[in-house]
Amino acid sequence: MGGVHIKIRRHGKVYDLPAEVKAEVDRFLVEGATYEEISEYLKKKGYDISKSAIGRYGKEFFNFYRTVKIVEEKSRALVSEAGDGLTLIEACEKIFTKQIIELLLANEVDVRKIPRLISDFARLQQSSVMREKVKAELKKKLKKILDSAEGKPMSQKELLKFIKEKVYGL
Repeated sequence: MGGVHIKIRRHGKVYDLPAEVKAEVDRFLVEGATYEEISEYLKKKGYDISKSAIGRYGKEFFNFYRTVKIVEEKSRALVSEAGDGLTLIEACEKIFTKQIIELLLANEVDVRKIPRLISDFARLQQSSVMREKVKAELKKKLKKILDSAEGKPMSQKELLKFIKEKVYGL
């Protein structure tokens, strides 16, 4: 009896729901529905899940939700201080990385799927870089267009024509 106790993470019934039903549960939680209301909704859908099970899931859901909100707020503050950048995306990547590490430490990830996780994460970062590159190029192009129009008096019709041609390329 005096052996080492290993904490085994429970897997609640809510996690076993189909993705679209679980998404509805998440939406109900965010909208402020009671656990009893969610339980009744699930019973009507054919899932017998108690309000206690929903409460346990809700507690974990809101802990994660709060974490995301805090990161989002801090990211916005950083973006407003540092200007445009990858701040929000980097924050999401940090959360993703943290979750992967937690899953690995808890032995909750199939080792055979780790290369896939790393590959998906690399693609996420690559798309972030490409998006920022496109935004920077667009910003540079718009600045050039605005500089070319600056100081030129134009009628409303001429301005619309200018925007169509220079901005939209029509």
